Amino acid sequence: MPQMKDSRLGAVVMAAGLGTRMRSATPKHLHSLLGRRMVDWVLSTARELDADPLVVVAAPSTADVFEDVAVAVQETPLGTGDAVRSARAALESAEEVLVLSGDTPLLTSALLRELLHTHRREAAAATVLSFEPDDPREYGRVVRNGLGALAAIAAAADASA
Repeated sequence: MPQMKDSRLGAVVMAAGLGTRMRSATPKHLHSLLGRRMVDWVLSTARELDADPLVVVAAPSTADVFEDVAVAVQETPLGTGDAVRSARAALESAEEVLVLSGDTPLLTSALLRELLHTHRREAAAATVLSFEPDDPREYGRVVRNGLGALAAIAAAADASA
């Protein structure tokens, strides 16, 4: 696998949600956190990795609130796969692509560098970063097979206990 400096890393930041679960007229990723929009923390982290291209997937109603970044519009929110598909044309020059959620402001460039290092070391086709929350009821599930490998990802609404 190529080293980080040799690989053209792109990033797509998913920010097309409408904030319906928060019962807010403001989408979750646009809420302020310590004086910055939540999504701006994620964009800053991607910039620390020199991700280029850097693409935000936005809803039609929020596409104009992003500056200094490429924007792909997801006309209808149909999930992560469709969000990435919406950004596909803007990511054509990237050899590797980080798919980041616009509502994860605590991600650090150090953590993502380690993720990329592991991904490359393992020569993986795809790598998923997950965590184990204290209360998993509000989160989707990473389902693993008997060997511990990823078998499926289930949305919270579709997941069993």
